[in-house]
Amino acid sequence: MALHDLADPTTPLPAQLVFDTSFLLALRPGDDNPHAEAAQGFARRLRPAIAALELVAWLVLPVLQECYHIILTGSLRRAWQTLDPAMRPANWLALYKQEPDTLAQGLPELNRFDALLATIPATLARPQDQALVSTAGLPDERLRYFIARYRFLPQDALILAEAERLGVTTIATLDSDWRRVTEFDIYTTPCSD
Repeated sequence: MALHDLADPTTPLPAQLVFDTSFLLALRPGDDNPHAEAAQGFARRLRPAIAALELVAWLVLPVLQECYHIILTGSLRRAWQTLDPAMRPANWLALYKQEPDTLAQGLPELNRFDALLATIPATLARPQDQALVSTAGLPDERLRYFIARYRFLPQDALILAEAERLGVTTIATLDSDWRRVTEFDIYTTPCSD
């Protein structure tokens, strides 16, 4: 398949795609990803096509989980850093284990993120959204296949397996690891990087 430069406004849009975590997190206001502006521009291009039912933008559960994890652990890290170094636990995880209510500080950021997703709008993939005819093997086999084939960590391999389960062959990402993928179309930023 091919790499597509999502920063290029002339790049044709696919009929459907799956979002990767890096892409969605870069849509947050003030995100420090160097390609955040390109991701935001691509998201602006997607919205009218989604509204016209010309494109489906899938949000698979592993991506949502990873986004939530990054947002909440970031909040816990910031809370830990504000504590007196002489009195605070060893790290943010120890803080969470000792004071789980600290997690609540990150809930407003999750709410803002959910509101952002609704502006795209992304369609949360459900188990019943599986492709009618799936040539994929068992989920654990596909996970191991994508790990071995592309030298992916399990989270990214799981995202590919979920896209494959949906019958989607296009991924939008800002993560350069995805450029190794040859079985899917990858929309990423500048392909010359």
